[in-house]
Amino acid sequence: MSGYARRLTTEQEDRLSVWRALAEKAAPYTAALLYAARYVNAPGLGTLGAVDPRLRVFLDVDAMIEKWTDEESAQVLVHLMFHVMFDHHSLAEQKLQSDGDLSPDLWRMAADAAVNDDLEDAGITFPSTVSTTAEQIGMDRGLSAPEYYDELSRRAHDADMDLFHLHEMASDLMGGAITLGTDLQDRVSLDFLTSTWEDLDLIAPPAEDFEIVAAVHTVAEEITKAKGAGPGRLGRWAEKITAPSVIPWQIVVGGYLRKAARRKPRGLLKTYSRASRRQAVRVRMPDGSRGRKIILPGTVRPVPTLVVIRDTSGSVSDRELGEMSREIEEIAVQCGVPEDRVFVLDVDDAVYRARSLSEKGVLRSATGGGGTDMRLGLAAIPEVFTEAPELVVVATDGGTSWPETPTAFPVVALVTSDGKDTTPAWIHSVSVHGVPA
Repeated sequence: MSGYARRLTTEQEDRLSVWRALAEKAAPYTAALLYAARYVNAPGLGTLGAVDPRLRVFLDVDAMIEKWTDEESAQVLVHLMFHVMFDHHSLAEQKLQSDGDLSPDLWRMAADAAVNDDLEDAGITFPSTVSTTAEQIGMDRGLSAPEYYDELSRRAHDADMDLFHLHEMASDLMGGAITLGTDLQDRVSLDFLTSTWEDLDLIAPPAEDFEIVAAVHTVAEEITKAKGAGPGRLGRWAEKITAPSVIPWQIVVGGYLRKAARRKPRGLLKTYSRASRRQAVRVRMPDGSRGRKIILPGTVRPVPTLVVIRDTSGSVSDRELGEMSREIEEIAVQCGVPEDRVFVLDVDDAVYRARSLSEKGVLRSATGGGGTDMRLGLAAIPEVFTEAPELVVVATDGGTSWPETPTAFPVVALVTSDGKDTTPAWIHSVSVHGVPA
């Protein structure tokens, strides 16, 4: 394992919990990202903290404890979450593609200046000695990261500064090891992070795209609920993010299902519920005689279980149910989940028999038509299935009651575009567009 990036110790985890609690208190809307992030101890980082495109947060924990207060360290975490919220890594990729080169140093300065503008507007202070501000670079406040970058780039070219020999490092930036955060002044810090890229997957598994999208969307929803900033760029950003999603819901469901499939043990497991294909063996007794025949266990390859709960109340049309069911069936096929591991459970004000897709005509028929209570449907899962499914997808128009506490299995709600989304915060809901009512 790398001598640089490493897991946090128990004591460091405890201190991180304090910083995260203070960060959540200062900016409550960032909680989803703060708790979804993967934290890595990076002694000698040369700065307080940084974040990569896979939501891995690098912290020089010992230096933070020594030099800064808990409140200032919490401000660092909030600062890093703002980089994720405004998708500064993707903007850097776009800038590289459009301009043909990119100075990572100038981009970090530009992104930091943009973040600190928003932090100030939100009433959150930040240790100015460790991060670039618009005032420090002599520019007007309120610009975006690309706008700050363009001006810094123009100045560098006008002054004939030798900054763009670093453009070859842009490939490292896109690889994910170069991070955004407070100024990375020590070039060695960049080198050891890139050199330990393979180790990082073991220390802190990278976040999937759908996890990051879901966390950012939750942040935006919390801001719109008046838990954060009011008018201003942060408020406008939240309104844009919470507008009807342009990300197809199929991608979200597929992401959850692929993650569920990866959680299953790899390879084959032994089981006596299936006889071995090999010939049975006999144990030779001490006296040399042939003993009793022994049946060898067979093997089975674990596969995830997907449950689709369909809201069959009168407010959801048969056509909507059919369209969503067929899409989910196709997603399951693409993710390698066989028909006999995909179950359909119809629910209105009662719960009906779970049927697998291997049964004929399951998608063409629906049971029920009364009111709706998804509390019953989700509560029935442990009773119907001996093992918790890897994913439960609820297809509904949203006009239903939901459990107040999270279930032991992940739940994704597909809410029709003309429905009312009443899902609780612990359920990831997606608005389904393009399905005719």
